[in-house]
Amino acid sequence: MNFNLFLIILIALIIIFLIILYNGIRLFLIATKEKGIVKYEFKVTILKIAIFTRKGTKELIDIIKSEEDEDCEETEDESESEEEDEEDEKGLKEKYEEIKPILKELIKSKEELKDFLNNILKAIDIKKLEGNLIIGLSDHATTVKIASWIWSIGAIVNGSKSTQLIVEPRFDKVITDFEGKVELKINILILLIYTLALLTKENIRELIKELYRQNKI
Repeated sequence: MNFNLFLIILIALIIIFLIILYNGIRLFLIATKEKGIVKYEFKVTILKIAIFTRKGTKELIDIIKSEEDEDCEETEDESESEEEDEEDEKGLKEKYEEIKPILKELIKSKEELKDFLNNILKAIDIKKLEGNLIIGLSDHATTVKIASWIWSIGAIVNGSKSTQLIVEPRFDKVITDFEGKVELKINILILLIYTLALLTKENIRELIKELYRQNKI
């Protein structure tokens, strides 16, 4: 192959790769809850091409029942659980001693990590944020408080065309149904640049070394 042709193809591939990184990925999440059933759809796209999709449903009633069953079992075996709690407490102390060096490095790196998190927000663009909550509690005063709290948030964010938060209080029945849509665009190129910049920090490198050492142990 002619070297000039190879060079042109290589440059073209690099440009396409950078365009993909700059365009980033888009995350789509749609979730609804009605009568104890949650339905959701999650999708990841690159250049409008879906690379990952997942749909499903979840019944919250089953979760509540399983938690109640666990509470009954704990009541029956109260004496045994007390002994287990003592063993768990000892285990927690040992685990704390193990992760103590990591916590020390985290404290040293808190400023770098704080700046990194702030920079990550620059790489995330909220394209759509919609939410509709229908809430009704046995305590009408609590219903009003929660609705007012969400209304106050909505008054701030609803000024943007991409966001819309709505709450509908109900006083005739107990209900907590919702419907929400979220669309995010993540600029991979900017995220990669900030990540590489983070790795140049000495405190971060020491933190990574400590994490690697603990993993080997």
